[in-house]
Amino acid sequence: MPLDDAGMHRAGLAFLYRIVPVLVATVLYGVYIAILCVATRGIWQRGLRTPSNVLVLAVLYVVFCLTTALWALEVAQLIDLVDLLLHSDGLQTDALFNRFYDSIANKTRITGILFECQMIAGDILVIWRVAAIWFERKIVVFFPLFWWTLLFVNMLVHASRCESGVATTDYNKLCKVTDVASPVLSILTNVSVMLLVLWRAWELRDTLLDVLHRRKAKKVFTVFVLMIESGALYVTMLITDLLVTSLVSGGNETVGRMVDCISGYSTVQLVGIYPTLLVVVLHESLWNSDEGTTQGLAITTVHFSSGHTLGVPVSAHSHASQQMLGVVDRESWLPSEQKAGIAV
Repeated sequence: MPLDDAGMHRAGLAFLYRIVPVLVATVLYGVYIAILCVATRGIWQRGLRTPSNVLVLAVLYVVFCLTTALWALEVAQLIDLVDLLLHSDGLQTDALFNRFYDSIANKTRITGILFECQMIAGDILVIWRVAAIWFERKIVVFFPLFWWTLLFVNMLVHASRCESGVATTDYNKLCKVTDVASPVLSILTNVSVMLLVLWRAWELRDTLLDVLHRRKAKKVFTVFVLMIESGALYVTMLITDLLVTSLVSGGNETVGRMVDCISGYSTVQLVGIYPTLLVVVLHESLWNSDEGTTQGLAITTVHFSSGHTLGVPVSAHSHASQQMLGVVDRESWLPSEQKAGIAV
């Protein structure tokens, strides 16, 4: 049965409010692929003989696969809507849209699990980064690792105990808790990382201020990198998404619902972009030892496995750095046009 004018109007709104979030997510997905290519090129130039490089690259591509799967499911929802509108099978407007939203509900379990796995994989690099900063007292990494472990357990509980579909949308308390707990636990993981980075920065405040003073032209960008590696921007992003989800209300074919979808779809892509961008920009990290600095910090641009001693002058530490099992900073030896700007 053809749709009447009211049905066509509703179909148009539904299509508009679905295609806008998908377009936003697709643009971010393209940006993500570009950043991943830069990260891959830098790691490849450094070589894959170092286990840390291989592990970082593996984590990046695990996150990429999860992000791609989530983006594909978002696009599939839009294709389902178009297919239903073209092949209505004589259904009334309400029945047609009920079928569409049923198809979305049937995918809630897999999308939830994929998103939780994406956060779990991305947080690995953030924890690894703070372990490099606290290499002298790695026991403090237990704090974010504790929340990360709870996030992993939460994902297992959600995957094993919660179903999806229209018949089970009235979740029990356990499923409601696991739904809310996954982003909250990821936020707590990154907040603990942020606190550890701030603690370390306070201990080394004189040296850090000296390094920051020497980077007059890059001072703002250096602070931006510090916010990325501490997880501050990640926490802001997830909290914003939670606020939008909780505050925005409205039916399925409303502007509020579109805003909620844009926030959710964008967050999925940004969670994938975050650890990849972290790897790309760490060459500008405040924790790096600067050339020509006699009081520089002794964490080299091989940020994820370092046995250096903080506060040691760079000139006295350069020989020890070159003995580090193949994980020394080779970027300074390359011509400027060959520098990839990758810190792994």
